[in-house]
Amino acid sequence: MRRPTSVVVVDDDEDYRQLYKLWLPDKYEVIEAADGRTGLQCIDDTTDAVLLDRQMPDLSGETVAEKLRQRTVTPAVVMISSVKPDVDILDIPVDSYLRKPADRDTLLSVLSTVRTRCEYEAKRRELLGLADRRATVADAVRATALAESDTYQRVVERLERHDVSLGGAVSGP
Repeated sequence: MRRPTSVVVVDDDEDYRQLYKLWLPDKYEVIEAADGRTGLQCIDDTTDAVLLDRQMPDLSGETVAEKLRQRTVTPAVVMISSVKPDVDILDIPVDSYLRKPADRDTLLSVLSTVRTRCEYEAKRRELLGLADRRATVADAVRATALAESDTYQRVVERLERHDVSLGGAVSGP
């Protein structure tokens, strides 16, 4: 029998933890953590995905994401935050960034996509996560501000150099 997909929900807001737990089908085993430190302790090599809040007391979601990327086995990480995305999310090592409140269908779709990306070689997965975050920024930030951002322009150039787009993001490893 196949083990259920393990998802660790790291959010200091209990209502969001409960909501995500309700939204995830029975095939998911949901582990809750109310802060970043506890979340890091709950995440191990059996964890398939992490739903990660950005702003938490003590240890932020950004710090948790950085620490996760330093591990040898890294689960899919979806950052879900009420913070409006800006160019700074391009530096956060997550597979996707959603803005609260995300709806159930969007959450499930993104979770499925980023889990599939975990099967790719590390460099491709990293670039697809970067392309995903770039698209999020492009939708949220004024074009004039993007044109003036060196960080954004470097990311666009890097993605173009590697010919990475989200169009083929789930077409296979």
